[in-house]
Amino acid sequence: MLVTKNGHDWTHRMPRLAQDLARVPARGTWLDGEVVALDEEGRPAFHLLQQAFGANSTEPLMFFAFDLLFFDGADLRDFPIEQRRQMLQVLLEQCELKCVRFSETLEADAASLLSSACALGLEGLVAKRQGSRYGGERNGDWIKLKCQNRQEFVVLGYTRAAAGIGSLLIGLHDDAGQLVYSGRVRSGFTGRQLDQLLAKLRPLQRDTAPLPHPPAQRGGVVVWVEPRLVVEVRFMELTPRGKVRHAVFMGLREDKPAEGISLESDTDPF
Repeated sequence: MLVTKNGHDWTHRMPRLAQDLARVPARGTWLDGEVVALDEEGRPAFHLLQQAFGANSTEPLMFFAFDLLFFDGADLRDFPIEQRRQMLQVLLEQCELKCVRFSETLEADAASLLSSACALGLEGLVAKRQGSRYGGERNGDWIKLKCQNRQEFVVLGYTRAAAGIGSLLIGLHDDAGQLVYSGRVRSGFTGRQLDQLLAKLRPLQRDTAPLPHPPAQRGGVVVWVEPRLVVEVRFMELTPRGKVRHAVFMGLREDKPAEGISLESDTDPF
């Protein structure tokens, strides 16, 4: 079974990956990893991943496994990460898998690694503390090292336009768990993406804003929605008031739960 971070069963959406993972000999085994689409140079490409799911053509997707949570029914989450990953590597080496790979460890100076990753056009790196357990909360043992300003946001509403959507109004949860307004996204959409977004947002329409302090309605009538959809956005910077500047839509994140979306930093724990 392939399950997203949001708890959704996506086995039917990635049948090739599911068939490959079914070859893993141990039952009661949970792997953690990331599904990616690779470009012609073998680099993960988020836009290709979005295209694959949008066109329901997931055959080329790869699964990079980076952790082993349960093995043959045994709970490994309190084991040190080095031991979990060693067991994972041995497990995968026993199988002839076509679209599942072990995510290798890079042991070098973090600054040099990040510089190389950015030069290759990658999104960044994930650093994990030696000896760390697999926890369900953010504690700083695992951090993201980013090459550019990218962030998931919750969709709060949209403005109408001839194409259906003129802009998305986005927000984040603050430290108290309340939604706060983060600005608008007006660019980066394809016609197909606009159609898909509108189809998903229409059933979520509501009469009032889904946040306690909504922004002033300027630049078109705002259609408020239930805060259930998550989008990934690239932006130049955040203003001192927490608003995005020069925001560009990167894709819909159906795998992410809206309830947990808050501001990340360049070294954000997860």
